[in-house]
Amino acid sequence: MPSPVYARFFKLALPCLMVMTLAACQSATTRTAGEDSRPSTSLSTGETKVDRAIERALAQAEREGNKQESLVLLENIYNRNKTNPEVAVRYSRALREDEQMNRARLVLQPHTGKKDPYQPALTEMSMIHLGLGQYKEAEKFSRRASTLDEKDGRAFLALGTALDAQGLHQEAEEAFRTGLDEWKGDPAPILNNLALNLAAQGKVPEALKVLEKARDLSPRRMEIERNYRIISTLNETVGPRVPKPPPKPAALQDKEARVTPAEDPVKTATMTAPEEREPITTIEPASGVEQEPEQLTPRPPPDVEIAQDSSAPEKTKEDEKSFKSFNFGNE
Repeated sequence: MPSPVYARFFKLALPCLMVMTLAACQSATTRTAGEDSRPSTSLSTGETKVDRAIERALAQAEREGNKQESLVLLENIYNRNKTNPEVAVRYSRALREDEQMNRARLVLQPHTGKKDPYQPALTEMSMIHLGLGQYKEAEKFSRRASTLDEKDGRAFLALGTALDAQGLHQEAEEAFRTGLDEWKGDPAPILNNLALNLAAQGKVPEALKVLEKARDLSPRRMEIERNYRIISTLNETVGPRVPKPPPKPAALQDKEARVTPAEDPVKTATMTAPEEREPITTIEPASGVEQEPEQLTPRPPPDVEIAQDSSAPEKTKEDEKSFKSFNFGNE
């Protein structure tokens, strides 16, 4: 399992880094033969002097790295040959590199249908969806492209990038390695994305080795150098993983399981709250007034009869008679 720092960083940055690397590597001015699927044959079906002049101007603009002039010339060729799928793929790629994603998608749609699709158009369409952040659609088109041509390294590059952006790192690694075996030309783009994939899985030393290989093969690729520094810095910041402590022996675990709360006085001790008592209030005597001691009348014992006061008048017969007449009429 990768560390949380790696997982958090690459979850946010991995798709962006991969797509940026694809755009940078594909728009580089210095290319090796067979690096991409651009045809070396004539794009125009016409044989007029105008067609041949446009093609010569396009070749010169690409050698000089003039992307805007190349885009204008490709548009001119496409308008003359809209039904040519090869021309459409070439023009669509130029639009994508110019960040005109929606227009590039419209150019390719007639050649990516379910019936008799043009395989390079499927691969290029997957690249367009990657640029739009539509990774499910990119996966769909790249799977179709890799099924039609199992030796198309760019199709596996697009498939691996789409899977990695969805968090399917192991499947993406398999796609990258398959594409690397079938790659033609400079492998910097697929090596870079494979390294980012390995770093996302926590395989940082292996990722750095892959980037070192890519840096040796393409020392002028600034995006390779940038990603190498990012992963190296993360590796130095996080450091090696701390190994987990070994499990306790079974005898010690059984002994800890048999410990009862009574054996641990600290855990069994509880704080008992004192009983709540009503506060005692005292009445202070007024200042300057002497308070006489209270005379307490002794309480007689329970068996002693209290003598009646002899000074009290005795009841007469008339009093008893009147009392009986008042007693609720019982008599």
